[in-house]
Amino acid sequence: MSLCPFYLLAENEPTTKTALVLPGLHQQGQDLQGNTLSADETIDWELTNSDLVFGSYSERHQNEQTNAVGYMYNQKMELNNGWLENNLRNEAEANGINFEDYFLHFTEDTILAEVDSTHGESTLINRKPMIVGYTTNDDHAGFLLYQQPPWNADVFEHYQQGGALYVYHSEQFDRLMFKFSQYAQGGEFVIEYPSAVDGRGQVTEWSQFDIKKDKTLGMTESQNVIWNLPEDWVRATTHDATGSSYGGGQYFGSTFVRDGGRLFVTRIRWKDTNPDNRPKIDEIKLKNSFPTVKPQDAPIQTASGQQIERWRKVRGFDVSADLNGDNYLSWTEYKNRTNKNATARFRWESRVIPFGKMWNQNSSWAVTNLANTDYLNAVHQYYQQEWASQGLNGAYNDDTNKLIGSNQFSVLSGGHIQELGAVAGSEEADSVYRSQFSAFLKNLAQLDPNAFVSVNIGTANLFGRNGQSHLADSASLYLREHYLFPSTGFSGYAGLSKFWDNSALAAKGNSVIYQATTRYGRVQYFGNSQTNWELDQYSALAAYYLSYDHEHSYFNQWNNGYQYGSDNTTSDNFWTAGVAKNIAYQPTRLTEIDLGKPSNHIPPGYEAIPMMMSTTTPSPADYTIIGDSSMHTLVHDDLPNGAVDVSPTYTYFAHKSERNVVTGGPEEMVLAREFTNGRVLYRTDFHGKNAVYFSSAQLTVALDVPMKVVDEKGNVGDYVSEVTLRGYEGLILLY
Repeated sequence: MSLCPFYLLAENEPTTKTALVLPGLHQQGQDLQGNTLSADETIDWELTNSDLVFGSYSERHQNEQTNAVGYMYNQKMELNNGWLENNLRNEAEANGINFEDYFLHFTEDTILAEVDSTHGESTLINRKPMIVGYTTNDDHAGFLLYQQPPWNADVFEHYQQGGALYVYHSEQFDRLMFKFSQYAQGGEFVIEYPSAVDGRGQVTEWSQFDIKKDKTLGMTESQNVIWNLPEDWVRATTHDATGSSYGGGQYFGSTFVRDGGRLFVTRIRWKDTNPDNRPKIDEIKLKNSFPTVKPQDAPIQTASGQQIERWRKVRGFDVSADLNGDNYLSWTEYKNRTNKNATARFRWESRVIPFGKMWNQNSSWAVTNLANTDYLNAVHQYYQQEWASQGLNGAYNDDTNKLIGSNQFSVLSGGHIQELGAVAGSEEADSVYRSQFSAFLKNLAQLDPNAFVSVNIGTANLFGRNGQSHLADSASLYLREHYLFPSTGFSGYAGLSKFWDNSALAAKGNSVIYQATTRYGRVQYFGNSQTNWELDQYSALAAYYLSYDHEHSYFNQWNNGYQYGSDNTTSDNFWTAGVAKNIAYQPTRLTEIDLGKPSNHIPPGYEAIPMMMSTTTPSPADYTIIGDSSMHTLVHDDLPNGAVDVSPTYTYFAHKSERNVVTGGPEEMVLAREFTNGRVLYRTDFHGKNAVYFSSAQLTVALDVPMKVVDEKGNVGDYVSEVTLRGYEGLILLY
């Protein structure tokens, strides 16, 4: 057999489009030649040497120099509001839309497992208001009580000049729990709320709460103050963002408050003729809306084996009892509700929250109602404005597996979700919500067809039984994080014969970022040397060329971790310290080699590699062959409508062992792909990730015509008639 060249005129277009993932933390460093670079010069290098940025820069003009995609997280909003929630609420109020309909809610009191009690501990989930602070006069912007209680704070020291205590939160509340380090010796207090605002949302009128119970007895005991909820309490901003009034000074330490973010505010004023009678504050808490409980005979682990730290109760809300639709049950409505197993007074108290499955102590997720078209339109409008103001060309959803399934919810009792008609954590709820999530992203992309609507997906084939097939039609840009290794195998959980799902995405005009790392490579197994780094980069790039689509693929090289940024390398993550990371990791000399375009043919006498998939029918199988690399359509009953169109790669076996691991899967092989200006070879074994295989005996591959070899540094050598390859070695050859 001979490898016949297939000559075509190559266009003047780079073979490799490169992407950066989450740049940032730029600092003074150097390039690989030891030249000093400032932070700005590093940014200039990144913008010049990349085609797409999965993330964004701080400056609009920088984002506009590339295709930059920002961040979004459509399946959740925070109980502790930020700008997204603030803007969506403003628009909902202006258009007569019920903002609370943007969330999922429990219909009954529900007991949920909490696997990490630190998640949400600094939020409403743990009874903490967003802001507690005090002012020294009517115009003072406010000091934040930021320390951990007890505060021993003299918050009424300046009451004679108009100083007061302020409590801010995202949602309405009907009580505050006060703890005092010094009780009042006389005097009285009033609690006020914004009852009217101007067009900017700034307070124009304050009114007094109708106090239902003052268990503090005039701030002489540590207890609750409870009021009747007024109908005219409005979300408001207390600052005008100008600095001239309520805008200078400390502004409660919150740029959100300073710049006009709206919240539900209470102002507590104390007055007395004798200032020495004033109380001092140790702590203020909200109602315990999500109490911890200790159910008898409860399991100590989730179904997946995670340790359960404690159990949380979420109150269900009886929507049918809310006769005036204000998301709050008055005492009369509450007494007359039909569902006695739904004890929430506020509808927001019944939001679906994945306790212990968020991010950190400041997380306060509530799962959104992705089937709500008002929510879709609001999110679209918000991101259109955000992308335009920041110079972005779309955004990405980072954790597509954090939805409503058992990986997020372990329900001991209750759990029925009003909007889904299913129990949180169940397969039924997960299936319905995954479909809604996919449809939401697809609709978002259709509303803004010129933007990248992006998702971060796993390594498994999207269409296989380990994949996320619901995402196959939902985005225009996909990140395959930690996808390519220097020892990428032919098959297994993932592998080159299963990478065809990227070709299916390309056939629909969607793009993919292939991220390569040094995991399972020479660097991991044999040390952090320059040679090992360069060979690992080369092997990963060669594996990339075997699967990529010329129009819709991007290459990214990273280290072996998940911490991203543009700061400098250290001796732990590169062969030399002090180099800007993206300059260090991107094999620029290799990606500048002009291979041309894929030739889209297999030389006569050579065999296309099979395309494999993990299937469920007729019985579970990991290596079902559903076609080969020369086909435009792959066929199997597990595929949507039994078939999927792909953009074929024409990758073939340049060599394969006689013995197979499975049908169509040799123990080892040399894979090849033809390009208009050359050829790519990559030697691998079936499973990959085998440290011993790096040291396998050299294998000689004869060339049908002399070709020039590109070494790991990007140098182009003389013509040769044969090449040798060790295990997991990649090679670029030029005609």
